[in-house]
Amino acid sequence: MLSKDAFDRVMKNVKRIREPGEKPEEDLLSMDRFVCDLCQGEFEKKEITQCGFCGRWICKESCWDDDLRACESCSGLIKLAKGEETTDGDDDER
Repeated sequence: MLSKDAFDRVMKNVKRIREPGEKPEEDLLSMDRFVCDLCQGEFEKKEITQCGFCGRWICKESCWDDDLRACESCSGLIKLAKGEETTDGDDDER
């Protein structure tokens, strides 16, 4: 679980791509499929989800980190923030 400090650092460094609830980009050729903002693959609506951090619409198949409940792009920032928390705690013990 992220602390409030780590969460604030992540949110400060995440560029919002879409607003919450903003519709995903539709595939113009099929009209019933949507484009993953990271891998650019085409998926049915039930196969994508919106990242709560950056707003990207992400395929659950390969671009979603279910453990961190974020897209792969934001999950990297979350992992860095968690690592900084651990490092900061280690400095206090010296």
